[in-house]
Order: sequence, then structure tokens, then C-alpha cells
Amino acid sequence: MAAKEKGEPGENPLVPNAKLRAMYVAMLEARTLEETIQKRLRGKGQKRRTVSIRGQEAVRASTVLQLEADDLISDTETSAGMASILGVDGNALLKAYTSSKPAKVMADRLLPAIQDAEERLSMTLGAALALKTQSRKGVIIAYIQKDELSAAAWARILGPAARYELPVIFILLPRTAGYKKGDEVPATVKLAGKAGVPGMPVDACDAVALYRVTQESLGRTRGSDGPVLIECLSWRSHGSRTQTAPNDPIEHLKLFLQGRRISTPSWFRQVDVAAHRRLKRK
Repeated sequence: MAAKEKGEPGENPLVPNAKLRAMYVAMLEARTLEETIQKRLRGKGQKRRTVSIRGQEAVRASTVLQLEADDLISDTETSAGMASILGVDGNALLKAYTSSKPAKVMADRLLPAIQDAEERLSMTLGAALALKTQSRKGVIIAYIQKDELSAAAWARILGPAARYELPVIFILLPRTAGYKKGDEVPATVKLAGKAGVPGMPVDACDAVALYRVTQESLGRTRGSDGPVLIECLSWRSHGSRTQTAPNDPIEHLKLFLQGRRISTPSWFRQVDVAAHRRLKRK
């Protein structure tokens, strides 16, 4: 019988230090890739629209690192940043998004990104029902943007998900640009409760909290207890947060890793160099 692998002294066994470092690397590489794509496009004089997940890195990385073989993802749009977090080669993505003839590089696990949110989530429920009918342990992570669905549309989606105990985790994403009044209020959690779906609010910048909430949600849903909704909240840049709690999820996690002495300054420098090096022209 293989010996159980020991963790690092003083670490939280529910959130291993290796996972925290892996999250930071995935988040930084996604950010670096998106910034490099934008620089290359500007260098070519192009004003092409590209989808960014800036500000959502913690939400997405904390989810992806816990996926298993049969798990799927329903996303709002395809993006280089999300593909990077899912493990697609950075250079392939850089080439695809900056070439004169843009090509989409598809990542495994992704369901088709349908523009209409209710239609997309209806398809997600169908895929979840298929997983359940086949007695597979797969869970579908469904990302939804703020304001994509009305209260009535949420009821039409959450009602059947709860009634048939479908293996779906709904994740309401923070905005990628700016803040709007009410973004710090868990309004959708209340709608989920009315539909019989457990809802949990969590700080969109806090990768550690997101990892734990996702961990709990996946455990529940894999155990055939039905769907969960996670609402990611954000705050004004100069509102309730201070210098000890940055609004940038990457800086937030960096501060945590430094404060707990999980990673050293030299490790952060090495990771930054590696993130840029992986995108050098071949």
C-alpha cells in the first residue's frame, strides 16, 4: 500500500499549498497571455475585440483545479484566458488570437458558447440530465455574467435544476470592467433560495475562499444532492477594501501566499519570468 503523501508543515489539508501555488500560476499565466495578445494586436494596428477574463481569474482557476474526468463547463464566451487555465498551450493561443485570420482554439470540457443566456443554460440542464441519467459522476460548471438573466429567467432555469436534482454548479461571475451599484449585494442568492437551490456569496477576489466554496459545492453535487449557486461579489476600488485586501485577485492571492510564508519573493519572480517566457515567439 502506497504511503500517504505528507503535506507541508502548518498547511490547511483542505487547501494544500501546492494547489494554492498552482492557482496563482494559472491565474498569472492567463493574465499574461491576455495582455500579450492585446500588445501584439496594438502593434499590428488592429482594434479587434477579444474577450477578457480579467478580474475573474480567481473564480475560474479555483474551479478548474478541482475538475474530474466527466466534468464539463458552460461558459459565456470563448476566451484565450480561460483556455489557458484549462491547459491549452499558450503559444497556440497567442498565434490563434493574433494572426491575420483569427482561429478559435477549443479547450476540452467546454460546451458550445451560445450567446443567449437562457438558451445556453437550458442546454446545460439537458447535458446535466444526461450525465445523471447515465449514472456518471460528472458535474457541469455553468458560468453566468451579471445581468444576463432576469429574475423570471432565473426561476425558469433554477426551478427544473432543483426539481430534478441536476449536477450543476451555477457561478455568477464578477464584472470584467468596472463596478456597478449593487455588485456587492447577493441578490441572485435570494432568487436561488426561492427556487430551492442553495446559494453562497463569496468574494470574487479571494481565491482561497472560492476554492473552499467550490470544494464544498462539488462535494454536495457529486453526492447527488442537486445544484448549487455561487454568487461572486465585488466592491468599489476605494470602498470597503484597504491596501491589505487588494481588488485584483492575483495581488490578493500573492499577498496571502506571502503573508502565510507559502511562497517566497524569488518564487514569484521565477513564476513571472516563466509566464512571459512561455509566450516567446518560436
